[in-house]
Amino acid sequence: MFVSTEGIVLHRVKYSDTSLIVKIFTEKFGTQSFIIKNAFSKKNKLHHTFFSSLALLELTFDDHYLHQLGFLKDVSFVKIYDQIPLDPRRNSILFFYNELLYKLLYSSSEDPKLFRIVKNGMLKLDDPNSFQLDQHICFVVELIAALGLQPLNNYDQSTPFFCMESHSFSDLYVQNEAFLSQEASLYYSRLMSGEPCELPPKSIRNELLTGLVHYIIRTNEQVHSIDSLSVLIELMR
Repeated sequence: MFVSTEGIVLHRVKYSDTSLIVKIFTEKFGTQSFIIKNAFSKKNKLHHTFFSSLALLELTFDDHYLHQLGFLKDVSFVKIYDQIPLDPRRNSILFFYNELLYKLLYSSSEDPKLFRIVKNGMLKLDDPNSFQLDQHICFVVELIAALGLQPLNNYDQSTPFFCMESHSFSDLYVQNEAFLSQEASLYYSRLMSGEPCELPPKSIRNELLTGLVHYIIRTNEQVHSIDSLSVLIELMR
């Protein structure tokens, strides 16, 4: 039976000289893989230009091939990004999101709530009126919570240091990558709780972003590194 769903492109790889294999995180069926034959032909309605990084698509396919290498019947854009390609900062955030999501959602099952978080994150990234210097950090905080990895938010004056090993805030601080400074810990606590807060200095934002990536690596077996992090930090300085 043919089914339709929205999807977000996680990865594409060339298969032979004319075809692609694409991995797409779908709203209704989780992560699915498809082969796109003759993807570079101008006559093919499933043209390779649909399958760029984190493209937001409407898909139709036969559900007989769920979690196998399937075939798409039809595809169209839900949204064509117009701000991201023109802005180096937005573009670097997109590639960071793409690497992170591809590794986290490589074999994800159906999760409409998580799909909406990712979709909304992409729409916000492309919104010309809503760009914020820490929106990628807010996205990662929300993503961690949606994946069920959110630590205990017990920050207070007696426990002001976030410890990745205990998944909570601690009264002790050790200067290594398992701990956040008091300033970055407070920032993380406020983002988790949704409290309004002033934008902290770049050094604190970068410390928290780096710490969140290390936390994901510690808590998720599918993620061993995020290579795009260093590029993003340089561009967001």
